[in-house]
Amino acid sequence: MYSYRIFCIVSLVVLFVVIAGCGGGGHSVNYNNVTVTLSPAVVTVPANGQVTLQATVNGSGSTTGNTLTWSIAEQQTNGASGSQCFWSDTPPAGPCPDGTIQLVAVPNFQTVTYHAPNTSGGPFHVIAEWFTIVAGVTITKDGTSAITVSP
Repeated sequence: MYSYRIFCIVSLVVLFVVIAGCGGGGHSVNYNNVTVTLSPAVVTVPANGQVTLQATVNGSGSTTGNTLTWSIAEQQTNGASGSQCFWSDTPPAGPCPDGTIQLVAVPNFQTVTYHAPNTSGGPFHVIAEWFTIVAGVTITKDGTSAITVSP
């Protein structure tokens, strides 16, 4: 009887050790540490010029399920929805007084080309917004590039 109790106690201890050891197999991400950085952060381009923008997302762990979206902040201010100013194959008809964003076909759309309008202005703020959904909650982080268009 005594050896049976010892066997049960030892078995329970081993079981708890195994359970504790198996619990952390996943990768945990602290989404407060996620950052989005755009390069270049500040740039001047000539009217009708262009610049390639690169977004770097740090601290997100795996890129699976993570997405980047791009926008020009001033399009909201000037009353445009912005959807008419994004393209991948054919330049848009517009109107796009704040420039356009050309998506580059790479994973997660981390690289885009900003095409400046034909008149000087700005700064225009191109925003890359990273988001992921965890347990039904959307978590977002963003980075900004300020672009001035010179004559």
